[in-house]
Amino acid sequence: MVGEYTSVVEAKLATMRAEYEALVRDGRGWSLRALFSTDDCDIVDFCTGFAPNRFGAQACAEVEQFCRGYGIWLETGGAHYNSMTPYLHPHAATAERMTIIGIYNAILFWLNDTVGREKFAHLTDAERRQAGVTVESLATLLETRSAVTDPTPVEAATADFLELVGRHGDPEWLALFLHSTIAHLIPAIRDQNARARGELLTVAEYIDLRSHVSGMYPAIALCEFGRDVYLPWERIRAAGLDVDLLGLRRLTVEIGALMNDVFSFEKEWVHDRADFNLIPVCLLNTPGATLSDAVRDAARIVRDRLTEFRRVRARIGGICGEITDRSVAEAVSDHVEDLLACVQATWVWQNTTLRYKGTSIFDENRLA
Repeated sequence: MVGEYTSVVEAKLATMRAEYEALVRDGRGWSLRALFSTDDCDIVDFCTGFAPNRFGAQACAEVEQFCRGYGIWLETGGAHYNSMTPYLHPHAATAERMTIIGIYNAILFWLNDTVGREKFAHLTDAERRQAGVTVESLATLLETRSAVTDPTPVEAATADFLELVGRHGDPEWLALFLHSTIAHLIPAIRDQNARARGELLTVAEYIDLRSHVSGMYPAIALCEFGRDVYLPWERIRAAGLDVDLLGLRRLTVEIGALMNDVFSFEKEWVHDRADFNLIPVCLLNTPGATLSDAVRDAARIVRDRLTEFRRVRARIGGICGEITDRSVAEAVSDHVEDLLACVQATWVWQNTTLRYKGTSIFDENRLA
């Protein structure tokens, strides 16, 4: 960890805010396309041909109906986050599986947009205590899979989701998926800002924590549920593919989390005054850095991971073409395509949704 939270940090953030306001006032900024592209890979070209799931419209309608039934539909943000699921899981095999995944995402987004890390600092003490009780209760529910007495709306919705996913999911996969969800909820439903933590994270520490806070690990696990095809890890290890495949999954998580940081920078840092975001973290870890420096550093971190993703994906493809266990090769190839779709969706959906649009220093986030 870099060090304790001090008045110097407050001053740096204040200077950063003044730089941001000057950029907006002068109409200056950046193209995210340019920031995330390299000489040999344009991010738009990399995502060409991507399309959301064919059951998307049906699933989104059913998810909204489900959420309204439990009183956890957000009128201001619901349509935006609900639209993400068909992008993130374009290969889900049936409308039913697409809907179940959407229900899961909707529950997490409801928590994020009401008591999540960006909102936590703005809650009253009583609301913070209640948020802590809620996350403890949900973690216990996910661990025991036993319904609670007199559940809150989000607990009741989660219990219903558990029944659905348990009915359709592989038992071994389900245990790992629920454990991953708990690992997401515990750090996500708390104030992660530097002032609340009392310390600054290094960039590496931030990326590791952000990966869990993002919810991308369970999102990747849901790719297996969507296809109803589960990875045979013992045979994957025997084929020598486990290290590369796990590495590609980690890269997918980090790309999703950190590219979102750049897209949502203004939503989080400007509007919610949250500094748990890659851009402020880059600035605070670099003596003398400006906002412009921090934006470029954050973009480079994402760009480097996109380059590494393409390299590892190509290597896995070569190995899959040579191994004799064709069913393993097919399962891994399908999963790699799901990971590719997650990366592409990170770019395509965030350009499509209005969730991050408004006054912005980024071309793609500006409303026409």
